[in-house]
Amino acid sequence: MARDTRERMIRQAALLFRGQGYAATGIREVAEKAGAHRGVTYHHFPGGKTELAAEVLAYVDSQVGPVIEAICATQAPVPAMHAILAGARLVMTGGSQPAGCTVAAITLAEGADGPALRSAAREIFGRWQRSFRECLLRAGVPEQRAVEMATLLIAGLEGALVLCRAEGGTEPLDRVAAAMEYALRT
Repeated sequence: MARDTRERMIRQAALLFRGQGYAATGIREVAEKAGAHRGVTYHHFPGGKTELAAEVLAYVDSQVGPVIEAICATQAPVPAMHAILAGARLVMTGGSQPAGCTVAAITLAEGADGPALRSAAREIFGRWQRSFRECLLRAGVPEQRAVEMATLLIAGLEGALVLCRAEGGTEPLDRVAAAMEYALRT
């Protein structure tokens, strides 16, 4: 039961951070939304909100990272790019949460916990980029170009999610996909 409460809090925090940002989300709100008594919060996360955010980052990476890795290991670059962006669209349009990325929301955190959380986010974004870079390298793309295109994919994805939220639709993901396909084919 305690493990279930902890996991519910991590999943709920991931949604809240993604939807309203790290700074705007309080640990009491996370406990309430997870159906947990706020007194158990510091039992499960003695390091407070920073520890919770670190666990959220690990959780999100455990859900997203293997999918990106599997896609990139089994597909050519253009189909892999489309599959990654389609996955983002599916997550974005499924459920009631607004567009966004939990890792990006935590990355933007300020204050004393910011540097540690940014370091963890940097590692996550690095792993996601590495998977696509390796896909490109297997396809014969030169190393420097592969690094640039992998960065462009993740930066384009993250930027598209921000634009999707601002525009209230998924068209920015389509535009990023079209631009990425053009860049990958030239």
